[in-house]
Amino acid sequence: MIPHSARLQRVLNSLCMIFPENALNVRTLQNFIFDLDGVIWRGHTPIVGAVEAVNQLRAGGKRCFYCTNNSRLSQSQFADRLRSIGLQLEDEDVISSSWATARFLETEMPKGFSVFVVGEDGLRGALQSVGARVISAEEAESEVADCVVAGIDREFNYEKMRLAQRQILRGARFIATNRDATFPVEEGVVPGSGSIIAAIVTASGTEPTTIGKPAPLMLQLCVEKFGLVREQTAMIGDRLDTDIACAHRAGLPAILVLTGVNSRADGETAQGEEKPDAIFDDLPALLANLIQ
Repeated sequence: MIPHSARLQRVLNSLCMIFPENALNVRTLQNFIFDLDGVIWRGHTPIVGAVEAVNQLRAGGKRCFYCTNNSRLSQSQFADRLRSIGLQLEDEDVISSSWATARFLETEMPKGFSVFVVGEDGLRGALQSVGARVISAEEAESEVADCVVAGIDREFNYEKMRLAQRQILRGARFIATNRDATFPVEEGVVPGSGSIIAAIVTASGTEPTTIGKPAPLMLQLCVEKFGLVREQTAMIGDRLDTDIACAHRAGLPAILVLTGVNSRADGETAQGEEKPDAIFDDLPALLANLIQ
């Protein structure tokens, strides 16, 4: 046997690593659901080659969607931001945790339900779009909302934690958009909404219902909304505990890319629902494997 050179082995690794006991033939895939933070961009900076790779997938007839735990922006705001970096998509191609949270509560709560929000405008707007009444901090002192919804909030402080605790202890239902402890930015990682949720959990002694990944609801909504065939639809993410686990809970193939939180070593040693079906260095490497 002629040994591979170190250079050739690096090239092969960069193209794809597929687990032999759970081999995924990526060429059978027709639909791709991309996480955003750590896959398409880091912070405000697009990841090198990501936009071009997705556009080539679309040009080749593949369907591309976007599924993010980030609740900061509205569905249309995320779509606008994706278009601003060169991607072609419709607003409805984005499934965000704020949008999914609003759709979940629309079916679970009475019409015109009230909500105290620990979060930003994208989350408030999504809730208001399904008829929720968002109560203010002043109203939260005397009124008990039907639920407390918490997500990323870059102005989170002790007072918001106190009001969320007060509402939950008085009977408000506790909903979390997601439990991501961190998310990737240009210089590394910063605290995610999971850090905020943890503070409220500690203060209230109550665990929330979590909507975002790894709960499968967002992917299930995407599959059902667009009539996707599960075997032909893959989730592409950078986190084992959210993206990869979520895909498997929703019955979809799971692909890990190494442009965000988890490393190749993490992926190779992962077990159970967090074990990816395939690992690529980045989206261009995925594209190269599809067209080679």
